[in-house]
Amino acid sequence: MSGKKITIIFCAVAALLAAGFLIWDVPRGKVEILLEKSAIEKAALTYLKAEKEGDLLQAYALLAPSSTYKKTHSYEAFLKDVAGYPSVKINTYRIVDIYRLRDNDNRSAYPDVDKFVQVEVDVTFANSGENSVFNYSFTFLKEKGSWYKG
Repeated sequence: MSGKKITIIFCAVAALLAAGFLIWDVPRGKVEILLEKSAIEKAALTYLKAEKEGDLLQAYALLAPSSTYKKTHSYEAFLKDVAGYPSVKINTYRIVDIYRLRDNDNRSAYPDVDKFVQVEVDVTFANSGENSVFNYSFTFLKEKGSWYKG
C-alpha cells in the first residue's frame, strides 16, 4: 500500500472516530443518567423525607461534605439556622425530573466532587396550603461514591 492510501485511510478512521464521539455524547449522557438515577433519586427522597419529618440530624448528614455551608456550619449552627425558619416545613414533595448530570470539570474549585446533577422538585409547605406548589431545582453532588445535597 502506498503512503498516500495509508494517509487517506488514517484520516478516514480519525474522522469516523471523531464523529462517533460527537454522536455518542448524547446517548452516553442518557445511559449515565439511567445508571445513576436510582441512587440520585434515593438521596433526594431521603433528604426531603428527613426535612419533612424534622429529622435534622439526617438532613445535615445528607449535605455534601465539601459544601461551603457544611464546612462553615456545625450541626449546632445548622439547628440554629433551621430554628430561624419554623414556618417553612415541608408538607408534600414530588421529584419532577433529574437532569443535567455532568462530570466535575472544575477540580480546582471542587476537588472532592465527582459529578453534579439537578433534581427538580415540587414542594408544598405546611403553612402555604396544598394548592401552593413551589418548584425548586436542587443541585446534588457525588462525592466518593455517594450522592449529597449541594
